[in-house]
Formats: sequence, structure tokens, C-alpha cells
Amino acid sequence: MSWITRSSIRHPYRSLFSVFLLWKASLLLLAILTPGSGYDTSTTLFPWHRNTDEIEGLVPSILRRISTKLTRWDSIYFNEAARRGHLFEQEWAFSYAFSRFINLLASGFAHTGALPYEIKESVLGITISHAAHATSVVVLYHLACTIFPGTQGRKLAFIASCLHIISPAGLFLSAPCTESTYSLLSFTGTLLFAQSFGARGISTSIKDSFLVLAGILYGLSTAVRGNGLLNGILLLEEACRVLYSLTQAFSFAKLRRLVAVGCGGICTGVGFVLPQYVAYQQFCSTHTATNEDSSREWCHRTLPSIYSFVQDHYWDNGFLRYWTLSNVPLFALASPMLAILVCSAFWTLGVGYSRKKMPTNTAQQEFPNGKLTGRLLRSLAAPQITLAVMVFFCNHVQIITRLASGYPVWYIWTATLIMNRYIGPSSASKRQLEERTNGANGYWQIIVQYMVIYAAVQGVLFAAFLPPA
Repeated sequence: MSWITRSSIRHPYRSLFSVFLLWKASLLLLAILTPGSGYDTSTTLFPWHRNTDEIEGLVPSILRRISTKLTRWDSIYFNEAARRGHLFEQEWAFSYAFSRFINLLASGFAHTGALPYEIKESVLGITISHAAHATSVVVLYHLACTIFPGTQGRKLAFIASCLHIISPAGLFLSAPCTESTYSLLSFTGTLLFAQSFGARGISTSIKDSFLVLAGILYGLSTAVRGNGLLNGILLLEEACRVLYSLTQAFSFAKLRRLVAVGCGGICTGVGFVLPQYVAYQQFCSTHTATNEDSSREWCHRTLPSIYSFVQDHYWDNGFLRYWTLSNVPLFALASPMLAILVCSAFWTLGVGYSRKKMPTNTAQQEFPNGKLTGRLLRSLAAPQITLAVMVFFCNHVQIITRLASGYPVWYIWTATLIMNRYIGPSSASKRQLEERTNGANGYWQIIVQYMVIYAAVQGVLFAAFLPPA
């Protein structure tokens, strides 16, 4: 805890920004210094490689170098879709909303001449990712402070935010991908959700409006990444709680909250349905001159989702499909992150209940409402553990290191391991505290080392276009 200075707590934004700049500069330096174009030369097919004479000057050359190194893997799809729209079915696995947003910004910059024409989509995507990641760090800080008020809570929030900076998602949070944008939208929605249980003095109508705003943010995060739909679990759980409370004693305040959480849930769902509707209009509403249906097979399904079809048909996602002998190394690579997600989710079960459990004592000592803290953490853990189970059984398992970047509970859990006194029992059980936190100290050191090493190695692999980044 000695590395957390008083200045860091008094000026958290300045300190977090300094850590952010240092970490991002380190990753970008690794990427720029990585030699060669990698085993896959897809990036060299972009216009800025074919028209190098149009890019002159030191700054454009640096931007071109950075764009080349960061436009890898999924970034290629996002960049092309931003440049000329979603044309092919497989491209709909990559956010229509994110690519469209880059396209709108690029259209505005095209009239200013502020960016070289050929690389503007890539540069804007990289800029958006950096800005979104930096902002999501601040939002996570406020979220942790909301869940854990007080001086100790601010320390925990600072540590959790630093952990988000060095997330094992690495360069995926810097490249023109959706990870950082999703984190920003999801964290902001969760902050609003947590504030809907806010402190005394805030009217219940304002708290209920936070639920609607949270749903809107969750809807936007779902439009950016499909797994954002899991955030709807929080709203569904709250709806069930309020509905049960209504059966016990009716009040208009409870009814209003139920309506608010319902509106939030609808907004979350719209974020998933709307892009599907746009794709349906593009692929399923066309007919030939002979009036024969020329649409694709997925158009005739009961729920015609292009996203589900593309994941199944092009990426071979499905229950146990990835469970092959050749993929065992990838499961081993993903296992640390999966273990962290599962352990941190189960940790929340002990927060705010019995006085015999470490987190509970501390929550009751440090905060005026330890039960609310535990309730919020358990609610936030539900989407996280659901994601871990889904990816383990149904998806390309190595992507968990990227997807986990947008879920706050495991950052908070790791921060509590670092702040072992914070989660320990009362002073009367100091010896027990020392016995139980010796192992915790080892755990947090292993986790932080894993995060730093994985992000650094992944950065080199990413820039060289080498798997399994």
C-alpha cells in the first residue's frame, strides 16, 4: 500500500492520467518497435500502403506507422466497414454502431483536411479507443467510490482504476476495436444503476430516472458489443425485486420504479435488436425481378438474427465446438482470466452477510450500509460469471481476456486483495487477519504480474499480427 501516496488520493484524476499515459506510451512503443508486417499481410492492402506518396511529412508518417501496427485482427473489419459500410454477412459480427460512428466522424474531418485522407478512419478509431479507455478509468473510479464510500473506498477505487489501465486486453484497448468503447458505456450504465440506490436526500423520482438512463447506456453498449446484453441481468433482477415488493405492499413509488426498470430493460434490448433490423432490411427485404425470394437462409428463421447466424456459420461458435485437442493451449491461455472472473464472482456471495466472513465485517465497519454494498456487488457479478460460462462452453475461449476488460467486479476484487486490511476482520482478530491475508498477498501479486506480462507479450504479438493475440 506504500505506493498509494496521499497525493494519489487527493488528486486521483491527475495520478490516474499519469499512469494511463505511461502505460499507453509503453504499449505503443512496443507496437512501433515490433519488426515486420507479421505473418498476415492484410493490413498492407489498405489504401495508405498503395498510395504512400500522398502521405508526406513527419506527423503523417508516424500516424501511418501507428495505424499499420494497430490495425490488426478485428480492427481490419472495423476500419473497412467504417470506410465503405457493412457489405458482407461476416462483417456483421463486428459492431455496426461503432463503424458507423467512425464513418460519421471521418466524414466531418474530410472537409477540414485535418487528417490524411487515406488513414483518417484508422486514426479516428485509435483516438476514440484511447479517449474511451481514459474516460472509462475515471468512470470506474466513481463506480467503486459509489459502492464503497469513504476514505478506504477511494483508495480501493484508485487501485481498481489502475488495474483497468493495465488490463490484459492490452492493445485491443488502444486499437480501433470496441473493447474500450464498450467499457466506457457499460461502466457508465453501471454507475447510474448503482446511483439509483443513492444516498439520502435524493428524490426517488431522480433515482428511478437513473435506471432509465442506465438502460440507455446498456443499450448503446449492446450495440457496440453483443455481450452488453448481459447487463440486462441487473435490470431483470431489480425488476423481480420490485415486483416481489409490490406483492407485499403496494405503493406508487414502487410502481414507478418498476416502470423505470422496465423502460431500461427495453432500451437494453433495443441496442441488440436495432442493428439486426438494419441487417434484415439489407439482406432479407430484396427480391429478384421474378419475385423470387433472394434472401439468405437466416432470414426465414423465427428470430432472424444475423449476429447469431454469422457467429455460427462463419466463426463456428457453438456449444462445445471449440473443445478440440488442438485448442487445449488456448484454453490454458484463457484459464487465468476465467479463474479470476469466477473467483471474484463467488467472492461477492460473502459480502454483506454473516459477521463471520471477512468482507462483511469490513463493510459494516467502513460503510453505513454494508448490505447494499454486497447486494450491488452480487448483482454486478451475475453478468460477469455468465460471460465466463458462455465463453468457456460456446465461444473462442481466448477472447475472454478482451471481453473481461468491461466488467468491474474482478478489478474491485483484486483491489481488495491488495488492500488486505480493508477486507480483513476486526482488530480483535488481527492474528486471523495475518493468517488469511498472507495467501491473498500472493494472489494479488500473481494477478498483477499476469496482467502486465500478458498485456506486454500480447502487444508484441498483436503488432506482428501473430496469434493468439
